[in-house]
Amino acid sequence: MRYVLRMNEKYTPKRNSRARGFTIVELIVTLGILAILIMIAIPSFNRITDNGNLKIAARDLIADFNALKEKAMAENTQFDLTFNGDTYTCAGLPNGQKTTTGVASDIHIFNAPPGILSFYTRGMLSQPGTITLINNRNSTAEITCKTSGRIYVQFNWN
Repeated sequence: MRYVLRMNEKYTPKRNSRARGFTIVELIVTLGILAILIMIAIPSFNRITDNGNLKIAARDLIADFNALKEKAMAENTQFDLTFNGDTYTCAGLPNGQKTTTGVASDIHIFNAPPGILSFYTRGMLSQPGTITLINNRNSTAEITCKTSGRIYVQFNWN
């Protein structure tokens, strides 16, 4: 005796006649929301870039100060640093004349000490002062130079 198992139609899996996926309307709405979020984020990325360039320019100037100080102490001689607009000249360093606009065109030097700053043989600085770097967003980096040769920087972000 043989038994035949027949499946009733109500137990068979039904196939959906519609194809699965995204509709064109869903895709357009998603792309529209994504475009709006990108437009909101772009100014923040520009601000981060501009302030990052200011930080790079300030640290570059501080590195040159420290290099002159170390060279003056190592070679037991005096080395000079002169400011002229956005350009400064480091007598005694291999790349001598530098500019803050080499990092970004919108960074400028304000309140640079007049005349020549000299690092003496013991690492002392000829005159104390504050050098201010500013970018197009009016963010500033105030570099304070002490007579002892110590250099500090303070950033004010906008």
